[in-house]
Amino acid sequence: MTHVLYFTAEWCNPCQRKRPEAEELKREGVIDFIFIDADNEIELVQEFEIKSIPTYLLIKDGSEVKRMNGAKTRQEFLDFMNV
Repeated sequence: MTHVLYFTAEWCNPCQRKRPEAEELKREGVIDFIFIDADNEIELVQEFEIKSIPTYLLIKDGSEVKRMNGAKTRQEFLDFMNV
């Protein structure tokens, strides 16, 4: 199964600005985003060596396939997933 871990935080303006697009893609069944609050999930932040947010990790069969950082458009999310 393929998921995208979306590392975000309430104080992060770009994270909050782009979250509705990610939520829409999730509702449509296009991308399975798992939203992770970086402030509350310090162990995951350290495990995945997250240096900035928003950060998106494509996880396939339990392993990281690729990552991207920064506020992204719907098309950039789709390109990231190769949809």
